[in-house]
Amino acid sequence: MFHTKFDRGAECRVIPTGEQALRAFLSGHDEALGHAAVLLAGRHGARLVNAIREGLDQPGRMTRRVHRLLAELHRVLFLDHVHDDVWDEVGRFSILEPDDPVVPEICLLADGLSDALSAAGIVPASYQHSA
Repeated sequence: MFHTKFDRGAECRVIPTGEQALRAFLSGHDEALGHAAVLLAGRHGARLVNAIREGLDQPGRMTRRVHRLLAELHRVLFLDHVHDDVWDEVGRFSILEPDDPVVPEICLLADGLSDALSAAGIVPASYQHSA
């Protein structure tokens, strides 16, 4: 009945559950992540999100490059570059007032991304935010 020969040389592309959940989060919050990245990091944020989108369009598991890009997006959303003298878009952070209605939304988005990255094993759950 089931006598199909299993080809051991065939590529098996099993995507872990954590990565699937991360992809679902990124898909569901794509537009919000894009807006937040541009708001906080200007052109650098736009390029970052576009590079992540291109990387996620590739078949199979996420590459290390996409992992690095996602970790960078995580740092942008948590304002880890605010005090970095090398960061070219430092002035962008100062446009936001703490009572701006977008701030809590960005915080929720950042927390959701952090949880999804932790579940996928990209950013450790014990990661301490410097902002």
